[in-house]
Amino acid sequence: MNNLLKKIILTTAAIFTIVATHAAITPEPTEKTVLWEISGNGLNKPSYLFGTFHMLCKDDFLIREKVKKAFGKTTQLVIESNVFDPAELKVAQEGFTSDVAQSARLTKEQYALVDSVVRRKLKFSLIQLDHYRLSAILSFLSQQGFECANPQSFEATLYKEAQEKKMGFAVLETMKEQVDYVNKGFTDTYFFKYLNTLDSLKANTTRMAGDYNREDLQAIFAQMDDPEMIHWVLTTRNINWANRMPDMMKEKSCFFAVGAGHLGGESGMINLLRAKGYKVKPIMK
Repeated sequence: MNNLLKKIILTTAAIFTIVATHAAITPEPTEKTVLWEISGNGLNKPSYLFGTFHMLCKDDFLIREKVKKAFGKTTQLVIESNVFDPAELKVAQEGFTSDVAQSARLTKEQYALVDSVVRRKLKFSLIQLDHYRLSAILSFLSQQGFECANPQSFEATLYKEAQEKKMGFAVLETMKEQVDYVNKGFTDTYFFKYLNTLDSLKANTTRMAGDYNREDLQAIFAQMDDPEMIHWVLTTRNINWANRMPDMMKEKSCFFAVGAGHLGGESGMINLLRAKGYKVKPIMK
């Protein structure tokens, strides 16, 4: 169950970079890089902000030399939430579980539709997921966007290396916070809109992986057009993180690894940190 929950959490957090929608937001101009140096504003040593894709197939998975170099300069890895702690995974399991079964809360027509999609895409019936929230079911379905069976995780790779180097480790939010925001952002309306994208999911994921490996934050951010999802899954969390990062950076040189969709845009991490007086410089090579 723990491995399953890790996939749910990582994939759910990455859904907004996988779903193809019509762009309704004009992103702020951003240099094509997923690595940024944070300095100034009283910091003794710089920290780094790295945008991940959370999960990618082996053929697309790449950690560039500039990322390895920046990682080697820091003393603490910071990710979104602790998907490596069994206690936190238990919190996630509780958060993604619904007290009311989907068979009781959805209309007969809605349940039949979701059941048909689950049977077609996952090869089992919805009754097996009856007590999961739609946000978790959406995560199960989103994994069909990968061409490979076991995509690799940037967070897991960095965490393993940090442990080997005996680096510090911290998170930007608790698992309860993350799951609560995901549940608020991935509404029923969003879920049923998402079902319409499933047949093109693999093509969309391939395109987004290409955008990521070209380090094109604007292309990634431009795929997001659901205001409620953006508010809860991106903006609110970005503001929380930007308020928590200064104390972390004063204490240690940090390597912040968060989903690339959090970096760009008016309320993205780059702009929020600059507004706090930090110099946030793109690392191009």
